[in-house]
Amino acid sequence: MNLKENAEIKRSLKNLEKGMMEYMEPGETAYTGTDVTKCMTLMHNFLDKMSKSDFNEDDSKKVKDIVLSLNELNEKCDHELIETDQREQLADIIILAGYLKGNNGRNEDITEEWRDW
Repeated sequence: MNLKENAEIKRSLKNLEKGMMEYMEPGETAYTGTDVTKCMTLMHNFLDKMSKSDFNEDDSKKVKDIVLSLNELNEKCDHELIETDQREQLADIIILAGYLKGNNGRNEDITEEWRDW
């Protein structure tokens, strides 16, 4: 199963990137296009790893790793990269990926335990 081919995930990733880029004001925000690219790369790598694995306990580690990586990136950007809309989009993508793999419920926030954003 390639999670990045899921229509809802594709649409969410596109909206996430677009929103981050549109909000960014050169010289006025604490993040740059490079930071947005890093965020998108982290998410694509997470989805690739989830797609390649079978259901197992290791998927929880993948979720923890992506959330901690996003925490670190957002901290580097003075907590401006991931605002309310982005938080909801990121969490929804991660939750949906787990749900499609059969790891969690559709409305079960599997990011909350580690999430600072």
